[in-house]
Amino acid sequence: MSSENKQYNETLLISEEMLKLYSPLSKDISVDKIYPFVGLAQSYFILPILGKPLLQELQYQIETDSLTEDNKALIVKIAQPLSFYSCYLGLRSLSYTISEKGITKLHSENSETITEKELGEFMLTLKNQAEMAQQLLIDYLCDCSDNYPLWKPINECQCNKRNFDKGRASRDFRNLIYFPNKPKDKCDCN
Repeated sequence: MSSENKQYNETLLISEEMLKLYSPLSKDISVDKIYPFVGLAQSYFILPILGKPLLQELQYQIETDSLTEDNKALIVKIAQPLSFYSCYLGLRSLSYTISEKGITKLHSENSETITEKELGEFMLTLKNQAEMAQQLLIDYLCDCSDNYPLWKPINECQCNKRNFDKGRASRDFRNLIYFPNKPKDKCDCN
């Protein structure tokens, strides 16, 4: 591993403030239980979209406080899916604490604990929102690919040649959740 990789591979793309701003976390929460999941979500969900060269450029610019305007805009686009995926991964840690005495469940005097079913439904909602925000990030990178020469999509068909000048009269809604149309199986990008 090169010294540059050692220095920047742990740099997180979003701050605690951005995590709170772009997630359903309450603004007064101490994010120390969720924030560690940002690195995991960044590696697992964001790295495959950005690719290592672009991720390392962003990390370097964050560490050296030299973000370009284009990369600042990209960080804002990354913040939503990264925040939702971080919450999705770390949600259970909000209710449980691991200590030398074992695993304990936290209780509050002024609130009611949700059921396992409600938790599952909430986690599914978080995941759906993260996936929608992730697709918006991909669309942004496709639309602005000239601004990000280090970004090379693994599958060029992720950047279908779309014409946003012509709108559609309808959207597909199922169960009150918007599911965008999936790209075609065959590539007609070239």
